[in-house]
Amino acid sequence: MAVARKLFINKVDIGLKANKDFTKFYLNCKINGKAKQKVFIYENTSWDKRTRIAKAKIDSLDFKKKHLVNDIDIDENIKLDTFINQHFDTAERSRSYSKDHWLNVKKSHYERYIKKELGNKKVTSIRQMHIKSIISNLKALGLSARTQKQTIEILNPMFKSAVINRIITFNPCDGIVITRPKTKKKVSHASVQLKDIYNAIITVFKDDVFYQALYLFALQGRRKSEILTLKWEYIDFESMTYTLPNTKNSEEQTFMLPTNINILLQQFKSNKDNYVFESLKNPTQHIQNIKHQTNKLKKVLNNPSFGIHYLRNVVVSAMAEQGIDATYLSGALGHSDLNTMKQYLSMPYQKGSQVANDMIESIVLKEVLNEVK
Repeated sequence: MAVARKLFINKVDIGLKANKDFTKFYLNCKINGKAKQKVFIYENTSWDKRTRIAKAKIDSLDFKKKHLVNDIDIDENIKLDTFINQHFDTAERSRSYSKDHWLNVKKSHYERYIKKELGNKKVTSIRQMHIKSIISNLKALGLSARTQKQTIEILNPMFKSAVINRIITFNPCDGIVITRPKTKKKVSHASVQLKDIYNAIITVFKDDVFYQALYLFALQGRRKSEILTLKWEYIDFESMTYTLPNTKNSEEQTFMLPTNINILLQQFKSNKDNYVFESLKNPTQHIQNIKHQTNKLKKVLNNPSFGIHYLRNVVVSAMAEQGIDATYLSGALGHSDLNTMKQYLSMPYQKGSQVANDMIESIVLKEVLNEVK
């Protein structure tokens, strides 16, 4: 059936347009030189305009990924360079990916350390010893274990895709473990620290809901980049959830939206599809530097280790102190486990964040209830 293109008058994204009331979306794009089109219809939903737009963007990306995989000339002669570039190309077709820091880091790592050794090899001929050789070379160069691990983080999804597409039967990344030195300081009395940090955030930013919301997101275990790049269109106030379309793990993750943060967001909610924590100088960009605000909390807490990332250590340590299952610890922080059979399980990000929030509230409210008594 022919698509009535004239009905789609509102530009939403590259190759994606919507009709007058944003209930139908038309995607017109090229994948591997082939024209593709698709209409997404959301007429029978209770979603608001922002949610429908966000859903259309996600469905468009899924459509492109699906057809990209189907259109790849899959045979035993396909080379890693061709296969992996298809993945990067898919990522860049989406606006949410195009400026993604982690994608650029991975592309750079591939070009510098992997391509020369493996790029011209057939996917079917790559063995575990080849990957271990690259890791050994990185180690010999004096590069960190974190940098070495990036090799696995880049190649593992590629080989998993190759297995799914029956190019190979075994993922050569399986069984490779890179041990990172324990550089993080152990967080002692994490539950007490969490309570103190929560009170500091509420006190320091008592009259500033913008930064109060920002640091409460951090207290939920979100990374700095995830917070600063969060857009209004990613938040579903009806279901009380928010979605990170492309995390450090290169996957979409959905978390629950705590009530206290929801209340704060409602006070400066924007109807525009801009960043939640937008720059005052340029509303089309997110804020870049929060060092001054972080130093305020660091001074009140008298803790030189305090920072956005430190809060991830605090919240996960507090969860452990409360006896919460390790699976939920990983889910709350947005980690995905690539080892053994866990790679076949879906990480419960939303449930993990719910458990984390329940724990935070129980610790904070316990003190309040004791004061009432």
